[in-house]
Amino acid sequence: MITAATIKIKDDEFVELKDIIYKNAAISFADSKKYLLENRLSKRLQELNFTSFKDYIYYLKYDAKKREEMEVLLNQVTINETYFLRERAQMDHMIKTTIPALITAGKRNIRIWSAACSSGEEPYSLAMLLNEAGLFAKAGIEILATDINTEVLDFAQKGLYRTISFRGVPPTIQDKYFRKDGFSFQLDSAIMSKVKFFQGNLFNPMLSAKVGRLDIIFCRNVLIYFDIPAKQKVIDLFHKSLNTPGALYLGHSETLNKISDSFKMENFGGGIIYRK
Repeated sequence: MITAATIKIKDDEFVELKDIIYKNAAISFADSKKYLLENRLSKRLQELNFTSFKDYIYYLKYDAKKREEMEVLLNQVTINETYFLRERAQMDHMIKTTIPALITAGKRNIRIWSAACSSGEEPYSLAMLLNEAGLFAKAGIEILATDINTEVLDFAQKGLYRTISFRGVPPTIQDKYFRKDGFSFQLDSAIMSKVKFFQGNLFNPMLSAKVGRLDIIFCRNVLIYFDIPAKQKVIDLFHKSLNTPGALYLGHSETLNKISDSFKMENFGGGIIYRK
């Protein structure tokens, strides 16, 4: 009997599969990550009654359901590690500096994009902090949230989270915006209504039209999975999508050094912002 544990990926199959993933999502898998793809996908092969990765690759390329299966594949290989108020210094900078400056300059409608939002903790954190600061009453603020992974988007739109999502969250915030529901916590519906979720691949040329013009972009801890050409493509998308002035917040371990000179880097003490 074929089991998920016995389905191994051959070297040539690994090369072909990681090329398919790269072409569709620009996610790069080093040769040392062969086992990771094998572990994450073996169960899926078993569900489809495939006995080899060769069969699965053929299915991805030629089956009538190849588009739907590509979505399943990307859901399996994308990493979604996040929690509420993660890297809060950047969020506080947006609340205390970036948005007030836009309002002072006469901006009355402000659009924020949480790119690669995962299970929703980042955009919901932004909504809670905006509400705490009373900024929703001072400007029309729209929060867009996208991710390539449809499973985490479905999760995000339920607004139901376990304790692990609240690392470092002050009890006052958790008590104010969440209601205990069994072993989980349900987010306040008013905050949920502030965020618009939809599926988005950063390498889909149609995404730019979907998100429209923006004032602030959060894309944190995502570029680390891309090679330089892919990073340049994403940053170019962000630059074209941002109004002037515009603000881009990346993860602490990410930089635009040798990637793009289209933004002006500013160190604000608690982190870095890239300004257009």
